[in-house]
Amino acid sequence: MKTPELETERMILRTLKEEDAGEIFRRWTGDREVNRYMNYSLHKTEEETAEWLRAEEENIEKDDNYTWAFVLKDTGELIGSGGICYNKDYGMFELGYNIMKKYWGQGITTEASQRILKFGVDDLGESCFFGRHAKENPASGKVMEKTGFRYWRDGYYETMDGVRFESREYKWILAENSTE
Repeated sequence: MKTPELETERMILRTLKEEDAGEIFRRWTGDREVNRYMNYSLHKTEEETAEWLRAEEENIEKDDNYTWAFVLKDTGELIGSGGICYNKDYGMFELGYNIMKKYWGQGITTEASQRILKFGVDDLGESCFFGRHAKENPASGKVMEKTGFRYWRDGYYETMDGVRFESREYKWILAENSTE
């Protein structure tokens, strides 16, 4: 299924585009603090971000990777990105997100994550999702918990640069999050 545009109260979630490279590089992929715990390498140039965006554009039609740009409705500002990607090792989609520092702690990532999971349930028919964060990054765990994820177990992940982080792993299960 092609990655669709989604909407939340404060944001439009749209596909990422190569022409976003400059903004994204300046706002989060090139920011060492924002990327401290991400599994991808810190981008050192705008061209690295453009290369990543070209790969994301190729994924738009795929059924195992859905990534969105987070755009504020009231200003049109591009502030972050996130999505779900099928993790073969876990047999389910994994939620991930990244947002520029200026918008940390405002509930925006939780809002986007809730909408992404709704897409996963309603449009993809999924009932279980996985997420994780570095233990040194408890703010990301708070986003997961507010989104409805429950702690599952400790684990680890390795970045593309070979840095290993101890992590907390979570699951989101439809039956536990249903309001019916």
